Amino acid sequence: MWRTWTIASRPLTGSVLIAAAAAAFLPAAAHAHAAFQDAIPEPGSRLETSPTRIALVFTEPLNHRLTRVTLVDARSGRRVPTVERFEAGSRLVVRPDQVLPTGPYRVEWHTVSRLDGHALEGSFGFGVRAPPAGAASLEQSPLARDGWLRIALRSLLYLSLLFFGGGVLVSGLLSPRAPGRWLHPRTSGATAVAEQAWARTRAAGWVAVGAAVAVALAETNDAAGGVGPDALRAYLLQTASGVTRVLTVVLLTAAVLVLGRALRAAAVLVIAALLAIALGGHANSASPRALAVGTDWLHLVAGTLWIGGIAQIGAAWLPRIKRLSGDQRRRVIRSVLQPFGRIALPAAVVVAAAGVGNAVIELGRPSELWNSSYGLALATKMTAVALVGLASYLHAMRLRPRLLRAGPTALGGASERRHWRLLGLEPPLGAVVVSVAALLAVFPLPPRQLLERAEAGAEGAPSPRAPRAPSRDELAVAGHAGPWIAAVWVKQKGDGVSGTIQLYDPNLRRPRAKIRVTDAAARTCGPGCATFRTSSGRARLRIFAVSRHRTFAGEVPFRWSTSGNAEAERLARAATATMRALSSARVFERLSGGVGRPVVSQYRLQAPDRYTSTVHSNEVVRTVVIGGRSWTKIDPGGWEQESLGYRFDERGFFPWVGHLRSARLLTPTGGRRESLVEVALADPGGPDASRPPFWFRLSIDRATKRVVRMRMTAPGHFMVQRYFAFNRASGIRRPR
Repeated sequence: MWRTWTIASRPLTGSVLIAAAAAAFLPAAAHAHAAFQDAIPEPGSRLETSPTRIALVFTEPLNHRLTRVTLVDARSGRRVPTVERFEAGSRLVVRPDQVLPTGPYRVEWHTVSRLDGHALEGSFGFGVRAPPAGAASLEQSPLARDGWLRIALRSLLYLSLLFFGGGVLVSGLLSPRAPGRWLHPRTSGATAVAEQAWARTRAAGWVAVGAAVAVALAETNDAAGGVGPDALRAYLLQTASGVTRVLTVVLLTAAVLVLGRALRAAAVLVIAALLAIALGGHANSASPRALAVGTDWLHLVAGTLWIGGIAQIGAAWLPRIKRLSGDQRRRVIRSVLQPFGRIALPAAVVVAAAGVGNAVIELGRPSELWNSSYGLALATKMTAVALVGLASYLHAMRLRPRLLRAGPTALGGASERRHWRLLGLEPPLGAVVVSVAALLAVFPLPPRQLLERAEAGAEGAPSPRAPRAPSRDELAVAGHAGPWIAAVWVKQKGDGVSGTIQLYDPNLRRPRAKIRVTDAAARTCGPGCATFRTSSGRARLRIFAVSRHRTFAGEVPFRWSTSGNAEAERLARAATATMRALSSARVFERLSGGVGRPVVSQYRLQAPDRYTSTVHSNEVVRTVVIGGRSWTKIDPGGWEQESLGYRFDERGFFPWVGHLRSARLLTPTGGRRESLVEVALADPGGPDASRPPFWFRLSIDRATKRVVRMRMTAPGHFMVQRYFAFNRASGIRRPR
C-alpha cells in the first residue's frame, strides 16, 4: 500500500514545493484583524464638555480608502458632520464640525485591515453632560451585510473546486498519463463513463473560476461598499486578502486551461490555489500564522483528495450502479474503489489531524465549541466529517473486503446494497461539510481572536486602579508584556532582590493572567499579580505573562544604586533643562501598542515651535507643524492644512521634569559606555486612574547632560526614542 502511494505521488512532488513558494509573493500579514482596541473618550463615558476630537485606536494599520466612521446623535439618529484623518496608520481621529450639544452620541465604524483585508464593524457610545448611548459592540453575525450571498457564493466555489480538484489530484496520483482513467474498470461502457467524468471535471473547473470571481466581487462590495474601479483597486490590490482572491482566480483559470495538455501542471496549480484560499482566510490572521496556514492548507488539500475523489466516484457510477451486472459492479469495486481507498485512508487521517489543529487555533478553549456560534458551526462540520469517515470505514473496511472474499455469490445481497447506500451517503455529507466551511469563512472573527481581543482590554476585569507610588527604598520600573504594562516594584536586601509585578491593560484594569519569572521564585497575589524573590546576579528581570491562549514575554531592569536617588534626580533635572534649551535635534521613534506592528517615525525639531515628522506604517505620512498650524501629506497625495487649536512648543518633547516623583539610578549593564547613566522615573498618575501613570528610563550622557535615548511606558503606549544631531542647522518651512 505505502509503496503504491509513494510511486503514485511522484508526479506531485514538485507541487507542494511550488505551491509553498507561492506564499512568498503575497504581502505579509499580521496576526490579527484590525479590531477595535481603544478610544478617546473612553467608550461608555460621560463628558462634561464637548470633545474637540474623538480618536479610535485599532490593532492593525487600516486601509484608508475602505475605513469609515460616523458620529450619530443617538436621540435623533442624525449624522453629525465631522472631519476625519488618520494618524500613524492604526489611529483614526474624528473632529466634529461644531460643539456637540448635551445628549448621547454613538460612533459607528467600519474597518478594513491593510494586512488581512477582513472587514469588521462596530460601535460605541458616550454622552455629553448626559448618560452614554450604550456600550461598545462588535458585529459578529456572518449574515450581516449580505452575508447570505457571500456564504452561497463560497459554497459554490468550494463545491466546484472540490469536485474539480478531486478529479485533477486523484488522476495525478492514480492515472497521471491518462486523465480520468482511474474511473475506468474495463467494463462495458466504462470508457464513456471516464470521458464524461473528465468533461464534468473541466466544467466544474470553469464553474469554480466563475465562483471565485463572484466571491472576489462580493467581498469587495462588503469591504468597500461597492465594486467600482476605485473599490476594486483598494481591496483587491492593496490588501493581502484581496490579492489572494485575485491569485485564486488566476491559478484556477490556468489549471483549467492546461488540464488537457499538462495534468501535472494542473495539479500544481490546484494545490497553489488551495494555498491562496488558506492565505486569504482566518488562518492568515491567526497566531502562530505559519502553523495556522500550514494546517489549513493541508486540511484543504487532503479534503480535496478524499471528499473530492468520493464526489467523482459518486457522479460517475452511482446513477448507473443498478443497471450494471454483478460482474461489472465487482470490477468497479476492485478497479476503482480499491485503488482510491489507498489514497482516501491517509487523506482522511490528514483531514482529521489538521482539522483538530485548526480547531485548537481558532477556538482558543474547548468550551467555545458549544458556547459560541462559530464553535457550534464548527462542531456541525466536524460531525459531518466524522459521518463521512464512519460511512467510508463501514463500506471500505468492513463490507468491501467481505464482498470481495465471498466472490460473485455475495453480490446482489443485503451486504452489497448496504455498501452502495453508504457510498451514496458520502457526497451529500460532503456537501454539508463544504457549506458549513463557507459559513465559517464569512464569520468576522473566530472565538480565539475575540478572546485575545477581550484579554488585551481585560474585559470583565476589576475597575481601573492607579499604580502605587514607590517607597524611598524601592525601585518602580515598567516594561510591557504583549498588550499589557508590566509594572515592577523592587527592594534590595543584601544580595537578594524581592518585589511585586502587576499587569495593567490600556484602561488600567488588571487582566486575568498568570506571571512567571526567570530565575526567581514567584507567587500569585491576585489578577495579573505576582510577588517574587531572587538572588540571581542578572541586571534584568525576565517576565512571562500567561493568558489562556498566549504567553507574552517582557523584560525590565531591577537593580539600582540604593544611595543614588539624589544624584538621579539632579541628572534628570539637568538633562530635561539641557534638552529644552536645544535649538534643534532629530528624533528616531518606535511606538507600539503591544498588539500588531510598531509605528516608526522620524522627527526634526526646531526651537521654539516647529517640527517635521515622517511616519512609516503601511503608508508614509509626512507632517509639518509651525506654531498653531499643521500640514499633512499621505504619499503620494498632496498637502492638507488644518489648525491645531493650540501652539506647538518644542520643549514639550522633553516632559520628564514633570514626572520626577521617584528618580532612581540604575546599575549599568555590560557593553554600555562609561559616560552614560540610566535614570528611571515613575509617576503613578492621579488617584483612581484619573490621570495616566508614566514610567521613563533616560540614558543620559554625564558630560553633556544630554539624553541620547528614552524609553516610555504608559497605558497603551510603549515608546523608544533616540536623540541625535543636536543643534545642527535645521530650516523648517511651510510646504508648497
